[in-house]
Amino acid sequence: MKRKLMLLLTCLFVGIGLVTAQITKVTGTVISEEDGLPVVGASILVKGTTVGTVTDMDGKFTLSNVPSSAKTLVVSFIGMATQEVAIRQTVNITLKSDTEMLDDVVVVAYGTAKKSSFTGSATAVSGEKIAKMQVSSVSKALEGAAAGVQVINTSGQPGENAKIRIRGIGSFSASSAPLYVVDGMPYDEESVNALNPADIESMSILKDAASASLYGSRAANGVVMITTKKGMVDKSKVTLDARWGVNTRGVPEYDIMKDQREYVLTAWNTLKNQSTGAEASEGLIGSIGYNPFIGVANNAMVSADGVVSSAALRHNDDWADAALHNGMRQEYNLSLQGGNAKTTHFLSLGYLKDEGILRHTDFERISARANINHTVNKFIDINGNLAYARAEKNAGQSQNASLSNYSNAFMFTQQIAPIYPVYAYDENGNRIYDEEGNTVYDFGDGTYSTRMGGFSNQNVAANSGLDVHQTLNDNFNGRGTININIIDGLKATANIGYDLMNQIRTDHMNQLYGDAANVNGRTYKYNQRIESFTANQLLTYSKAFGHHNIDIMAGHESYSYTLKYQYTHKYNFYTIGNPEFNNAITMSDMNSYTQEHSMESFFGRVNYDFDNKYYLSASIRSDESSKFHPDHRRGTFWSVGGSWRLTQEEFLKDVEWLSNLKLKASYGTQGNDGILDINGYVVYQPYLKQYSVTNNNGDFSVVETYRGNKDLTWEKSKNLNIGLEAAFLNNRLKLETEYFLKKTSDMLYNMPYPISSGISYVPMNLLDMQNKGIEFTISATPIQTKDFIWNLSFNGTHYSNKILNLPEDKRENGIIHGTASLFRLMEGGSIYDLYTYEYAGVNPETGAAQWYMDEKDANGKVTGRTVTEDYTQASKYELGSTLPDFQGGFSTDFAYKGIDLSIATNFQIGGKIYDSMYSSFMHAGSNIGSNWHKDILNAWTPENKNTNVPIMDGAQNSNSQSSRFLINASFFNIRNISLGYTFPKEWMKAISASSARIYVSADNVALFSKRKGMDPRQYAYGYSAANYSAIRTLSFGINLNF
Repeated sequence: MKRKLMLLLTCLFVGIGLVTAQITKVTGTVISEEDGLPVVGASILVKGTTVGTVTDMDGKFTLSNVPSSAKTLVVSFIGMATQEVAIRQTVNITLKSDTEMLDDVVVVAYGTAKKSSFTGSATAVSGEKIAKMQVSSVSKALEGAAAGVQVINTSGQPGENAKIRIRGIGSFSASSAPLYVVDGMPYDEESVNALNPADIESMSILKDAASASLYGSRAANGVVMITTKKGMVDKSKVTLDARWGVNTRGVPEYDIMKDQREYVLTAWNTLKNQSTGAEASEGLIGSIGYNPFIGVANNAMVSADGVVSSAALRHNDDWADAALHNGMRQEYNLSLQGGNAKTTHFLSLGYLKDEGILRHTDFERISARANINHTVNKFIDINGNLAYARAEKNAGQSQNASLSNYSNAFMFTQQIAPIYPVYAYDENGNRIYDEEGNTVYDFGDGTYSTRMGGFSNQNVAANSGLDVHQTLNDNFNGRGTININIIDGLKATANIGYDLMNQIRTDHMNQLYGDAANVNGRTYKYNQRIESFTANQLLTYSKAFGHHNIDIMAGHESYSYTLKYQYTHKYNFYTIGNPEFNNAITMSDMNSYTQEHSMESFFGRVNYDFDNKYYLSASIRSDESSKFHPDHRRGTFWSVGGSWRLTQEEFLKDVEWLSNLKLKASYGTQGNDGILDINGYVVYQPYLKQYSVTNNNGDFSVVETYRGNKDLTWEKSKNLNIGLEAAFLNNRLKLETEYFLKKTSDMLYNMPYPISSGISYVPMNLLDMQNKGIEFTISATPIQTKDFIWNLSFNGTHYSNKILNLPEDKRENGIIHGTASLFRLMEGGSIYDLYTYEYAGVNPETGAAQWYMDEKDANGKVTGRTVTEDYTQASKYELGSTLPDFQGGFSTDFAYKGIDLSIATNFQIGGKIYDSMYSSFMHAGSNIGSNWHKDILNAWTPENKNTNVPIMDGAQNSNSQSSRFLINASFFNIRNISLGYTFPKEWMKAISASSARIYVSADNVALFSKRKGMDPRQYAYGYSAANYSAIRTLSFGINLNF
């Protein structure tokens, strides 16, 4: 892939040739020193002219229009050292590998930069690495791939985007998401899953102000630059990639009870601990609601002395088996790259069908792309990119539904007790079918069985085939560029970008069972149309004089965004299986609105270097955002940076073992206008009061829904970055390390407001915060021979977060925040700091749960602490942080002749997670009907006093929030293993192909974490929930190039 990119960059300069009075014909062959095989597609250019060609399938070339005055040929190929050779009638060239060149170019704001001269912080991820990952959204391909980048896969649902965080959480109440830029233009985060990973040439992550500030306020949390593939000069290449695979559950269930007898006996013990054995046996049916035994009286399920019945069971249903399955995955990508000296093209078609592990969930995408580059003449060239994708996602529950809702299959299947059947059975354990012979499901509503614990009238196995949670997206993206070379070194560029997303989302709950049965079914429909238009104009000037090189850019950009939204809700449906409104007769409500946002910006950048040793850069951008009151709309942000290539100095040039040594530093400011409401939705006019109009018995009712703040302004951050880059032993060993410090002031905080005002909060600029840390990347090639190459890469990040300033009235007691009010902000503390009750274990004499409690004197001063069995009297304490101490990734690649093997992993060390799922499994009998974790079998008894699990006596507070359910968040994940074989080139002539590779690839191979069933990768703030489980994918594929 990198070879093709270098070929592309070189061949863009190949013209139609020079017309001269006398020409010479030159022929030759280009081979690789590494394996002695022909180099296909090497660029042959007559130095000082636009005359050139590329080598054919045998590495041969012919130049028939070489000016007689020409003396030199320039021969180049991506990943190999460029050579200049004297012109003769026959020329044979052997190209050597150039490992330094492979990552020499980094895509940055409004252009590219050589890594050797770049003063900012950026990490590139090649399209080749992305292609190995079997992901439906390219955002998930970055997991473990770059230092300082955290990928949070909140859901395993196919087609779901991951959350990307660059160098930590950037804000408390505003957006912390990075800016996505596709082919030079901003791109909506929600539409990232519309991009086909096979179309991507590279991704660059811009992390500091020097690299990202030119994108202004939208880049406050970093930038993810995505560059798609382009055409090739004087060569046509057809690529077909097909893969077929299976999706299975990547993370198992918690270690919950599956044995029905074990569950019945545990429920009986709970009752016995509150009364006697005989009373427990009599009351058991009233507690659990269902007798799972055949021919056993309700009061004989467990004897008075605690012996559970050995009679046959009515069923052996497993809820997870009924609701989940192994899904199939198939993906096909076809592309055509080619062109001539005037016009190049990249055309692609892609199809993906990715079935989820939850039945009736999947993601299907059809994509098409056309990237065209055309040189009009020596002064003008134009580029155009068009892309379309149609994506359909079928999910397990509605988008806004709570994960704790029993409509969530990953909650329901683990929480429901194993005694309750999935299907309907008679008293003898025979399955019941309807008149047509169809399966009848049991909903626990008393018809066939009675369930406790809130599971009545629910059956996720049945509902998954009757409910509809579908999102249909049509995405269109267009990019256009014209470059005008005015004079030598002076160029004018105009870019336009247009993105359109039409979305139709349908949530239908069926009329037979579940939440909507009482209203005979209901459907919600949401229609969204999102348009964005970006236009920028750039003027650049580059000049080299002596040892000095200068590059100046000035630009203007305008951006507009329009969101049109419509929502309708109807219920009372006529026929089953039709979720459309023409099948319903009762209108509930409907709503629509339009939101608009615009930004106008001016910016400039200066890059200077002296003798390829000393580099300076400076940039400035002024944004005017419509999200603020006219008095506060303008924000100006800037950056400066510098670097020093020490290996260009005379005192290091002769150090053979040192290939590269560079110091760099940058400092800059950025702003953030990504203002969110308390539910995480974007607010487009946060300086205005906003109202809703409702019907009040035929009269207008106007209610204030949002209290705007006209004094609201940008969140402002100051960013420092200091880095070192080094390479040793002819670039066989490389090290990059950076220190970063980001201070954010005027951070948004949604200040709580008195309930009597009718609103819950007002947005204000009140907080100051700091992120600082260190990151590094080490890469090495321990072995490199003609037949065998071994590469290693290791990256890691450690950072800390600190609250620098709180409102004066919040400094003493802090601000309680987060899910379940689990966190507290304090000056000097962190947004990740846990603040909850501290578990003190079990009273060994009674088995009661205990918590710590402050002891205070008459003046309320804390003098010590003791333990209490009264949860309401317990005290809260600071109990650590959910922020990991260290996180990173490790990968290795082997290639031996035609065999290649790659392994990618990621990990984190330290930090804590509040495992709310585990806490729900550890109730002491207060929620009978809900399942237990097997750890409950270690509960206190008079014979088992040495335990931290309280007595099973139905106590309401034994599993209440406390440090008992905090767990280490460390994990190690084998992200991907790929094994492939590329057939020898000599074999390809028989099928007229240039290469063929077969491969096996596995994603989410294994996760090692502290507790079975818990996946720390899914939780951004360290609070577990019943997320859609990660998917393990195993695929076989074939890649053909013609």
